[in-house]
Amino acid sequence: MGYLQELSRATVASVAILASCSTAVAQVAEAETSQWSQAVWNAAMHGSSDETLDALENIPDGVDPDNVTDIRNAIDLLKNNFEKQQAERDEQIAEQREELAKTLEASKENDPTKLSEALAVVLFLDSIVLDRNELMNEPDIVDLVNRSAEAAAKAESEQDWLTAMELYARLNLLEEASQRFKPDIERQLVRREMLQLYVPERYWQLRDEKLRELGEEGLPPFNPRGEDFREKLDGVTSELVMTAVAQGARNHISGTALKDMVIGGIENIEMLAGMKDLDEAFPKLADDSARTQFIEHLETERANLAAAGRDISIVDLRRTLSRLIDVNVRTVNLPTEVVFHEFGSGAMGKLDEFSQIVWPHELRTFYKRLDSTFIGIGIQIVNDPITGDLQVFTPMPGMPAVRAGIRAGDIIAKVDGESTVGMTTDQAVEVITGPKGTNVTLTIKRTDDDGEEITKDITITRDEIEVATVSGWRKLSPDPDDWDWYVDPDQRIGYIRLDKFAQDSTDEIDAAVNQMRRTGLNGLILDLRFNSGGQLNQAIEICNRFIENGTLVSTVNSRTEPPRSHSASRYKASLAGLPVVVLVNGNSASASEIVAGALKDYGNAGNIHAIVLGERTYGKGTVQNLHRVTADAAMKVTTQYYQLPSGKVIHRQAGNPNWGVNPDLTVPLLPSQVNEWLLLRRDADVFQIDEFGHELEFKSRNADGEIVERPDPQDLIDKGIDLQLQTAVVLLKSQAPMNTSGSTVISGG
Repeated sequence: MGYLQELSRATVASVAILASCSTAVAQVAEAETSQWSQAVWNAAMHGSSDETLDALENIPDGVDPDNVTDIRNAIDLLKNNFEKQQAERDEQIAEQREELAKTLEASKENDPTKLSEALAVVLFLDSIVLDRNELMNEPDIVDLVNRSAEAAAKAESEQDWLTAMELYARLNLLEEASQRFKPDIERQLVRREMLQLYVPERYWQLRDEKLRELGEEGLPPFNPRGEDFREKLDGVTSELVMTAVAQGARNHISGTALKDMVIGGIENIEMLAGMKDLDEAFPKLADDSARTQFIEHLETERANLAAAGRDISIVDLRRTLSRLIDVNVRTVNLPTEVVFHEFGSGAMGKLDEFSQIVWPHELRTFYKRLDSTFIGIGIQIVNDPITGDLQVFTPMPGMPAVRAGIRAGDIIAKVDGESTVGMTTDQAVEVITGPKGTNVTLTIKRTDDDGEEITKDITITRDEIEVATVSGWRKLSPDPDDWDWYVDPDQRIGYIRLDKFAQDSTDEIDAAVNQMRRTGLNGLILDLRFNSGGQLNQAIEICNRFIENGTLVSTVNSRTEPPRSHSASRYKASLAGLPVVVLVNGNSASASEIVAGALKDYGNAGNIHAIVLGERTYGKGTVQNLHRVTADAAMKVTTQYYQLPSGKVIHRQAGNPNWGVNPDLTVPLLPSQVNEWLLLRRDADVFQIDEFGHELEFKSRNADGEIVERPDPQDLIDKGIDLQLQTAVVLLKSQAPMNTSGSTVISGG
C-alpha cells in the first residue's frame, strides 16, 4: 500500500505540474491575444489603414484555429474589397479625365451649359480622388472656376435665375472649404424661394424650359394645390416680424446689431422688387417708374442705417417698417404681408443659416419634423422615376393605410377627388395628413391578380403615426420591431442604425441592446451616417450609455456666461466597456457629431473602448432655441455652440479648418458605392403587405428602373459595397473574446 500511495502522490504531483504548465501556457496565450487586440485597436485609432491591416494579420499563435480561420477570411475579404475599390477608383478617374478633356474643350466659348457640364465632371472627380488639393490647383480647373464665376455673374445680371443657380451651386460645392461662393449661392437660394412662393407656376415653367433645352423630357403639368401665397402668408403681421427680429438681435450668439438685421431685411425686399419674373404676382412691379422709386427709397434707407454711428432701437425698427409700408403703398403696392415676410426673412438671414422665423403656414410641418410621431395614415410615398406617378412605396404595418387596404405599388391618382398629376411628394404629404380622427379618401390604381388594372376609392381615418428611429442589420418580418441585430452572429457583433435623435431613440436603443444581450453581445456598430441630428437630450443619453463619468458635451456662447456642461451618470452607463465602432460621414450632423465626438474623445483617452470610423462629419455644432412669437408662429435663433469634452467646437466657421469630427480611421467610399448601399438598404428593409398583414411578393426598381428581388444586406460586406461597415466588423472581430490554445490544452488534459 505504501508503494501505491507514493505512486498516487507522484501522479497527483505530475498532474498538478501539467495543469500548472497548461495554465501558464493559457495565460501567455491570453496575454498575447490581448496585446494583439490592443495593437489592432491602437493602429485604427491612429488612423492608418495599412498599419491596421498589418496588425490584424499578426494573429498570435495561441488563438484557437477556428477563430484564426474566421479572422483571416474576414481580413482577406476586406483586403480584396479594398483592392477592388481602388481598381474601380482608378477606372472611374481615367474615364472622368477623358470626359473632363472633352468638356473643357467644349466650354472654351464660355457657354453656361458647357461650363456647367465641365464643373459637374470636376465635382465627380473631386469626390473620387484622394488628393483634392492637387486636383483643384490644376491650371485648367482654376481657369474653369474663374470663367464659370464670370458666367454665373452674367446670368444673374440678366435675371437668368436657373443658370445662375446651377453655376453657383456647383462652384460653391467645389470651393466649400473657402466659402468663396457662399454669399452667391445664398442669394440664389433666396431668389428661388421667392419664385416658389409667389409665382410657383412660373418657376415650374422655367424648370420645364430648362429641361427641354437640355434635350430631356419636360415636367408633368403644373399642379397648383396649396400654392397660393396669400393663403401661406395669412397671419404674417408687423408685430410678428418685429418681435422675432428684436429677439434675434438680443439672443443670437454673435450679438448681431439690430441695424444690421434691418439692413438685411431691406436688402431682401430690394431683391424681390428687382425680379421681373414676379411681375405676374405683383402687377405694379411692371411699372418701371414705380419700381425705380421704390428701390431708390430702399437704397436710401440702407445707406442711412449703414452710416449711423450707433445701433438702432425697437422704436427705430418700428419707424423703419412704417416708412417701408408707406412708400410701398405709394409705389409698387405689394401686399403688406409680402413686405413683412421678406423683411423678416432677410433680417434673420443676417444671423446665420439656422436662425429663422417659422411662419404660420410652416409651423405644423416644423413640429412634425421635431418628433418621431405625427398624424397621418402611415405610408411612404415616392414619385415613380419612370412615369412620375405618385406611388405608395410601402405602407407601415398596423397603421391606418394598411388596415384600410392600401398596398405597396398602389398609384395614388386622386386625394379627396383632386388629381395628383404633377403633385410633388411634399404637396401630397400636406393634403394626405391632417387632424387625428378625420378621413381622407385616396383613389388608387393597381393591377389585380388577373392582370387587370382596377381603380378604387379607399377612405382612411387619420391617426397618430409613430416612426421608429432605430434599425437593425436584417429585417425579419413586416413587424417594425422584428430585426436581426447581429451583423456577425458568430462573434456576437451587433449593429444599430440611428436615423435621427427623437424622443424615444434612447429607449429604442436600450430595447435593441437588451434583446442582443440575451444571447450575448461582444461588440457594437453604431451607424450615424446620414443622421442629421435631433434632440440634444437624446444625444446626451446615448453618450451616457458608453461613458461612466465626466463631461459629455458643453454649450458655450461668445459672451460672458460660463459654459454649461452635461455630465455622465454612472448608473446610466449600461454599455461601458463594450467595444463600439461609430460610423459617420459628411451627412452626420449636430447630435450625431456630439455622440461621435464624445466617444472619440473618451476613446482616444483610453477611458472607453470606442473608435470613430468613416469620413469627416458635417460641422453643424450650434444650439437653436425655439420661441413662440405669436400663437401661430415661432422663431429659432442660434444661441450657443456645442463643445466636445476635449474643448473642441465642432461648428464649421469661415477661417477655421478644424471643424466637424474627423474619424479616427478614415475610410472613404466612392459615390457609386454609397448609391448602391442606400438602394440596397432601402429595399432590404421593406416588407410589402396587404390589408390582412400578409406579405406580398417583393417588387422594386433599381437605379436603371429594372424590377429587382429583395436584396441581402450581407452583400454590403461580401461584395465590398460598404467598406466602412466591413472594416468596422473586422475591427470588432479582433476585440471579441477568443478561445486560446492554452485553454484547449487544459480542457483536453
